[in-house]
Amino acid sequence: MEQWLNAPFTLRLKVFLILFMGIGSLFIAAIVFFLSHDRLLLVLSGIIFGGCLFRSAGLLVVLLHGDYETITGICTAVSSLPLRRYRKIELTDSQGAAIILLLGKQVKIKPGGCYCFYFRKSSRPSLGSEYLDASLSTDLFLGYDSSLPGNLLEVKDSAASNESSNLEHSNERSL
Repeated sequence: MEQWLNAPFTLRLKVFLILFMGIGSLFIAAIVFFLSHDRLLLVLSGIIFGGCLFRSAGLLVVLLHGDYETITGICTAVSSLPLRRYRKIELTDSQGAAIILLLGKQVKIKPGGCYCFYFRKSSRPSLGSEYLDASLSTDLFLGYDSSLPGNLLEVKDSAASNESSNLEHSNERSL
């Protein structure tokens, strides 16, 4: 239970959304079945529900075992390569080291933003070809957060301390 509570909110939400998508599909198909007696739609929705249940259970197992890793950093560059299904994303972590990720084009990343990426741990070796590495690691990407709560708190705290110091200076001037 502790692993579940310590898991990132984005990944916990993804488990529920996948599960609710399958339940919703089955529920709508059941309503249509009772109205029009369409068995094929009910069977296909049952298959979709089974797939969603399997996928959310798999993600839940990954979260409960802690078999994911987190990469955090500020995006410095995003480049799309022609005729490729992925983008090359360059991050700079807190120590200043550059990290290059190859992610699908559906991931919307802007340079200058702070991001946190979640990947399933794997023991696959790098093959040396960036196209082969990207195609073999597509199931490893779990999700990402575009704004980090810790960074937002630091920004809010620094903004609050700046406001309080500005108020103190204005109070000193008025006296």
